[in-house]
Amino acid sequence: MSGYISEIRYADNHVRDFIEVAAPTGTDTTGWSVAFYNQEGTLNTAFDLGGVVSTTAGKDVYVIDNNTSGFENLGATKGYALVDGTGTVVQFISFSSTITAVDGPAAGLTATQYGDLTDAGSGASMETTDRGATYSAQYAPNPGTISCYAPGTWIDTPYGPRAVETLAPGDLVLTCDHRPQPIRWTCSGDHPLEGVENEAKPVQIKAGALGRGLPSQDLIVSPQHRIFVGGAGQLDAIFTSEAFVPAKSLTALPGIRHMNDRKKIVWIHFACDRHEVITANGCLSESLLLGPMVVNGLNATERHAAIDIFGPAPSPGAALNGSPARACLTVGAAKRRIAGYFKENGAPIAKEIRKWDRDLAMEEYEAERMREAREWDQTGEKAFRVA
Repeated sequence: MSGYISEIRYADNHVRDFIEVAAPTGTDTTGWSVAFYNQEGTLNTAFDLGGVVSTTAGKDVYVIDNNTSGFENLGATKGYALVDGTGTVVQFISFSSTITAVDGPAAGLTATQYGDLTDAGSGASMETTDRGATYSAQYAPNPGTISCYAPGTWIDTPYGPRAVETLAPGDLVLTCDHRPQPIRWTCSGDHPLEGVENEAKPVQIKAGALGRGLPSQDLIVSPQHRIFVGGAGQLDAIFTSEAFVPAKSLTALPGIRHMNDRKKIVWIHFACDRHEVITANGCLSESLLLGPMVVNGLNATERHAAIDIFGPAPSPGAALNGSPARACLTVGAAKRRIAGYFKENGAPIAKEIRKWDRDLAMEEYEAERMREAREWDQTGEKAFRVA
């Protein structure tokens, strides 16, 4: 299959719903679209894929969500057809309903039915890790996604802060929930940034940008790296409960920006037995959560090593090292909360936020950014160490 629907959330809520499509890196997706079908088989609407939002495991990833102009609620009773640039239906799927298309690009085709999500838990999505052959519940939906630190980041340990590049399997790190925990696996790699769109470049969080003295010095992380908010003095005026948010969702705030001048970077990540809240440069952040998208982004040797250490995922769609340590907000959800806070409190609104529409979905602004965005190729050479 040249491309496939890799993840979909159909909570019948346009703010939370999304469709993620994956295609082999470099595939020309000009003219590709996803057509939405009603239960009775009539064409409802269709959306172009837009621009690549990330590249991982040799695949370009596209996301259609509430940031896409005209996006509407999805639903378990609808069908979804992935259509290539020639008008050929690459994939036609449904979940709770048997759907035979009567018009549009899938006319005459019957969708492959995968079953409903009613037992998957509130807010879950359906995700495939076998190119659309099967779908299973994903309890931490992650449209478009590896969380990394730059060299020189100081990680709190029982013996004081240590540079992340010096950490190795077996070393202890301090965690908020489980006291000192050993690192089980580390991985690092060089990533060129020339030609990479700004949205996909590293994020710098200046000292004090999250709260008083938080971080204690500038912190550089990958765009999808999750930052703890809603507690411990970290943006707790904006976020009213503890959660993780992607670093790139915070770039409208003072002191947080994409590093557009960087030409290359080394990324380092490490995993513990569980997903942990850890301290990096004095602020709370995360260890690596080995979810399906991350595991699929590893090369075969790395993937086998991780599975040897952590064991296979306990269920389809689950992470090798358990569930997320806190709720994980999407980029759109975090940005909408920031915009809502500014509007509620009469605070100055950044230029980017002024472009968001009245329901804070940022449709016009984020759609343009999404079309321009392209993350670095994560298939470059990596070095790794295992316990």
